[in-house]
Formats: sequence, structure tokens, C-alpha cells
Amino acid sequence: MKVNRTQVIGVTVGMVALTAFANTASASPSTGFTPTVLATASLSMPVRVHSDGVRLTTKEATDVRVQQVVFAPGGSSGWHHHPGVVMVVVASGSVTSWNEHCKATMYGPGLPNGAAFIESGDERGQVTSAAGATTYVTYVVPKVSPAVFRIEDVAPRCAS
Repeated sequence: MKVNRTQVIGVTVGMVALTAFANTASASPSTGFTPTVLATASLSMPVRVHSDGVRLTTKEATDVRVQQVVFAPGGSSGWHHHPGVVMVVVASGSVTSWNEHCKATMYGPGLPNGAAFIESGDERGQVTSAAGATTYVTYVVPKVSPAVFRIEDVAPRCAS
């Protein structure tokens, strides 16, 4: 059987489309999750600051973003991860941060774990809120073009 170039191109395009659809379909979408970007800027040089026991060091330029995220009751960020470091402050209500092993930790004003937490690295996670919450999030991520602040992930098996 003779295969022509058009058939090979058609099959290749079909496989690429199917793979893209499969990856999109298997992602864990957010619901009741409304982010609003308040400011974005770049630190064009590496940072080396050590003051009062707090250290911030970057090897290259970074992007910094601050945003407000409002969770509706029952809201979820969906499973995702971030490059760099993300600092979250829960201003009102409470949220539950889930790690990729489905371990849950609750944060909010007056709660035992406090009202702030850090997300970092390639470990996927999800943040939910049973009764609703308002958070303020600061991202410090590697400077790339286009900027990347969030990467969508598939829910881990334990979340099924």
C-alpha cells in the first residue's frame, strides 16, 4: 500500500489535535474562583536580600504579580502549580490548601495554621473554600516571555 504525503500530514494533524484535546479535557478547571490582577512588574536584576532573618535570593530576573482572588462558597482553584514562589494571605473567610497527596490544611484569620501560606515548586495543589474567602496572592516567578504565573494540572488519583 502506498502512503502519500497528504495522508501522513492528515494523520499527524489529527493526532496533535487529539492529544491537545485529551490534555485539555483531563485538566482540573477552577470553579467559583475569581482572580483580579492588581499589579504586575519585573525585577530586571537578580535579588540578594537578607534582612532581619528573612532572605530572598533570585538567580535571574523575575516577574512579580499581586492579585486578589475571591472564592465563592464551594469555590476551587482547580489542580495547578506555579513556577517560583507564591505567597497567599487569606484576608477573610477560610481556604483549604490540598497537596498532591490529598493532605488538606486550612488557613484563615484566627485559625490554628494562620492566615498565610506558601505555594512553590512543581508539586500540584488545589485551594478550595467551603464558605467563601478573599485572598491576596503575590507571585515571584522566573521572567519568561510570555509570563507564566500558573500551570494547569490533572487531579491526582487520591482526589477522584
